[in-house]
Amino acid sequence: MESLTALNRPWWARIVSTVLHPLVMPMITLVLLFAFDPYLRTMPGVFVYLLVVVVVNTAAPAISLYVLYRKGFLSDLEIAKRSERTLPFLIVLAYFILTYVLLVTGETLYIPSVYLSTWVGLIASIALALFVTKRFKISMHMLGQGGALGTVMAVQNLHFESNFELNAVLVLLAGAVGWARIRLGVHRHVEVYSGYLLGFSVCFLIVLLGWGG
Repeated sequence: MESLTALNRPWWARIVSTVLHPLVMPMITLVLLFAFDPYLRTMPGVFVYLLVVVVVNTAAPAISLYVLYRKGFLSDLEIAKRSERTLPFLIVLAYFILTYVLLVTGETLYIPSVYLSTWVGLIASIALALFVTKRFKISMHMLGQGGALGTVMAVQNLHFESNFELNAVLVLLAGAVGWARIRLGVHRHVEVYSGYLLGFSVCFLIVLLGWGG
């Protein structure tokens, strides 16, 4: 049985799940926007400021989740049990909402509305996933993957340009993540697909319509 378990949980799946963790996806998305969005490249100071904000919002929730695990509130860091997901979701959501408030009310630096909308899309997708996960174990990894593609494509539409190669790479990465989550036995196909669809549609629409910006 142990060998069968090891076979069903390949090492590459754990690497993919860790490198493309949902808490890391906002940082990856921001870096991609800076690399391919000429508008953001004209404001390196804004990019650095947003990058620091995103890094903090990657590290702080990760530390909080690890503390919950060490205290016994979580059975594992994968949060495989649906019944244990509410508190971690609320913690991550609270960090992101607080950050949005600081970005909007702070007078340190002007943040373009499109990037505020990006943050609202992130908050909205997590909030909806929190609602869904009470009855259905939606994949947060795929939520992050869909959110990244949705955000990038929405910004491309706003600037009346597209980047097929970048979008194709993001789709392929999402496929790898989805396959990894299934091989690890933490999600079913429907949970993977629904997470991706929710993340993409929410982030794409909110950024495209400029909500929260």
